[in-house]
Amino acid sequence: MHTKIYLLLLSFTCLQINLRAQDSSRINQLNEITVTATKAPQKAGETGKVVTILTKQYLQQNSGKSIAEILNQQTGLIINGANNTRGTVPNIYTRGASNGNTLILIDGMPVSDASLSSNSFDLNFIIPEQVERIEILRGSQSTLYGSNAVAGVINIITKNAGDKKFGVGLNTSYGSYNDWQGNVSVQGNLQRFSYLAGYKYEKTRGFSDAYDTTHISNFDNDGFRQHSAFAKLGYKVSSRWQLNSLFLYNNYHNDLDEGAYTDERDYTGKSGYLQAGIKSDYQFKHGSWHFLYTYQRTRRTIRNDSTYNGPDIFAKFDSTVYTSNLHQFETYVNLDLTSNLRLIGGGTFGIANMERYDKLISNWDPNLYITGLSPDSAHINQTSLYASLLLHNLNGFNMELGGRYNYHNIYGNNQTFSFNPSYLLNEQHKFFINISSAYRIPSLYQLYDTYGNRNLKPETTMSYEAGYQASLIKNRVNVRATGFQRTTDNLILFAFDPVTFTSQFHNANKQKAKGFELEADWTIIKGLVLTANYTYVDGNIVETQNGKDTTYNNLYRIPKSAVNATLGYQATKSLYVSTTFKYMGERMDYVGWADKPIAPMGDYYTIDLYGEYKFGNLLKVYAGLRNITDYKYFDILGYNTKRFNFTTGLIVNL
Repeated sequence: MHTKIYLLLLSFTCLQINLRAQDSSRINQLNEITVTATKAPQKAGETGKVVTILTKQYLQQNSGKSIAEILNQQTGLIINGANNTRGTVPNIYTRGASNGNTLILIDGMPVSDASLSSNSFDLNFIIPEQVERIEILRGSQSTLYGSNAVAGVINIITKNAGDKKFGVGLNTSYGSYNDWQGNVSVQGNLQRFSYLAGYKYEKTRGFSDAYDTTHISNFDNDGFRQHSAFAKLGYKVSSRWQLNSLFLYNNYHNDLDEGAYTDERDYTGKSGYLQAGIKSDYQFKHGSWHFLYTYQRTRRTIRNDSTYNGPDIFAKFDSTVYTSNLHQFETYVNLDLTSNLRLIGGGTFGIANMERYDKLISNWDPNLYITGLSPDSAHINQTSLYASLLLHNLNGFNMELGGRYNYHNIYGNNQTFSFNPSYLLNEQHKFFINISSAYRIPSLYQLYDTYGNRNLKPETTMSYEAGYQASLIKNRVNVRATGFQRTTDNLILFAFDPVTFTSQFHNANKQKAKGFELEADWTIIKGLVLTANYTYVDGNIVETQNGKDTTYNNLYRIPKSAVNATLGYQATKSLYVSTTFKYMGERMDYVGWADKPIAPMGDYYTIDLYGEYKFGNLLKVYAGLRNITDYKYFDILGYNTKRFNFTTGLIVNL
């Protein structure tokens, strides 16, 4: 698309006409209820947090998309890898922060993988059919949520059992790259006992992970297959006491390529995830007491077999297995001290370890070498105590003031704080400020793995944000503008030395990031809604080299400007159609070559179409056409993304 057209579309979307195609968009978004912002139900207008709520209806109107693809449409979020081959682990960049600085929750329970370099979570393990709604908090949330919540929190809330004694759900779809998916679930509510269980299978032929610059090298397709099981059980002990348990199991296999621009025929990956958790909620006269426990085990295998000798001149056979185990305990209380003052206080205790097991046969040595890293060597634990006072609805004035104390077995003591005042005028205009600190410890991978550095220091961050949110024209227009700035000391970087060919994690002096977000939704006429958002982010790193400070941009794979816009129309009670436009500005990627350490990736756009038709509450058919202009673009240099593709599906509820 020509530059003039880009500028025209960008100018149009910057008007913040952000629309959803449903009558429910006409509600005042300041009255929406969030549970993530304060760990208890709270009106969005009574908290100074920047909250985005993806409702059940919104998710249903994005049927056929993965969780990563849905999040990639949201303000301030770049999900790198969302449109690459299935099995690519998505990296979440919130407001320019590096991967691992956004905390993922499932039903309020933190999830992560201690063996990933960033200690992040693989979104491939979350099945969209299991999700009821998603709440996104942008900005530092370390006081209530601890390490990893430096740039934001994403709470993925799973479905409930509903009111029926017995119900069945079926979902099947077919799409491009010979992608077949099938999902079945059962749910019910039997007086005090509730249950929900489901299973999903997906298999796709896929496309080549690596990009073939010659277009004649016949790179093979890299396929994917996945099994996923989900169970959620609830028991109402009394009128005040509710117990819930959650079980997730996911196992997927995916084909890989040797690297950027490089094919490989027998390079494969296998990832398994198990989560088991329990939650207790007890209500008393002026508040509630909560207890959560979750166990997570992740096992990842990367195997390069010897039946095909590709361009790799080093290994004839190479297999690496990573295993991580995490235990997380948390207990907290919500206590209404007065009608306008609430206290949230609690504590957490977490244990994590990782294990690595390597087998290698090189091209010049027929012997099998076995090395590894034991969980006795790579383990950590951390204890935290936190408290926050929430003053709400005092003649429109609201404020959160909180602090957190952390004790880490390696790094000792650390404290964070948050100060978050806001003012709600006439239930329609909200002004807010957030000043907060954050603390992020190095991951076990960054400390102990092959490229690890046991001398790493934790990252410490100061964040500032301010903004305005409003509901206007009889709630037909909702707008929000937010500016932010973040300074991180001891930023952890991975560096490759092209001269010595050695790599290691190290600390930079500091990183500075700043930007602003504009978002809105507008109900143009009944049933016709436009939603759009624009994010601008810029940042640089300061490092001392040869006794002098050197400043350079390091927002690799992150554009300065990003735009998302959706125009949707609820034509009838049964028929809904929409079109979505996405624009990503120019980005840079780190390649590490001696003469060219970074390389540019151009800007791009995609246009999607979607339609669904409901036959009452029993049956829905849907179809999505994505990247309809067949635009060729790259999110990771040297790796393919989806060109024109489609998904069509059928959903049955009995």
